[in-house]
Amino acid sequence: MPDNRVPVFTKKTMREQIADILRDQILHADIAPGERIIEEDISKKYQVSRGPVREALRQIEEEGLVTYLPHRGCIVRTLTEDEMAEAYLIRSTLEGLAVQVYSGKMSQRGIERLQQTIDDLREAAGKKDLYAIIEADERFHAGIVEEADLPRLYQMWKTLCSVNTCTYYTMKSENLMPYDVLGKNHQCILNLFIENVGTNKIIEAIKEHYMVVPETLHKAQEGKTAEGE
Repeated sequence: MPDNRVPVFTKKTMREQIADILRDQILHADIAPGERIIEEDISKKYQVSRGPVREALRQIEEEGLVTYLPHRGCIVRTLTEDEMAEAYLIRSTLEGLAVQVYSGKMSQRGIERLQQTIDDLREAAGKKDLYAIIEADERFHAGIVEEADLPRLYQMWKTLCSVNTCTYYTMKSENLMPYDVLGKNHQCILNLFIENVGTNKIIEAIKEHYMVVPETLHKAQEGKTAEGE
């Protein structure tokens, strides 16, 4: 298991520190998609007991980064095109429902909040910092949902955040990460709110924003198949 960065231990709990290390290694592809993570190996490598390691693995499992498979153990998770498409269909639908609640008329505070996340996203994309990209992307879309002020709707939407995280590093591992247009793509959605173009146009733009991702993965996989023939 490659380890190109030296972990810096802080006042966080041991579980949090190990989770940070593993998350960083997964998002930087030091631990490859489909690779096993063995508790005993992590425990020996960082000289900690297996308890915190097990808890850290549970934490990043909840985040969608790993999954447990029978007879294989903890595996770095990847998404299929179908899994991605289904999750993004649901996620975009929930965001669209939130937009309907406030008729596409976002408050000035909400607009300013989304603009800040886009600025952060552009900075993260410029550095190719995947973790910061994911965090900013989540804040952007959370802002759209939270504007509706419906806690249950937000919680339903929030359950799909792990899929979004997994999608980002799946796309990175496929060399499909569009670093140069991430900010622009999100700015286009925000501009629709600013221009008050109407609920339907905003909802359609959000859906297209999401669904182009599995379509891109599908085309890339088709291309690989064609090359192999």
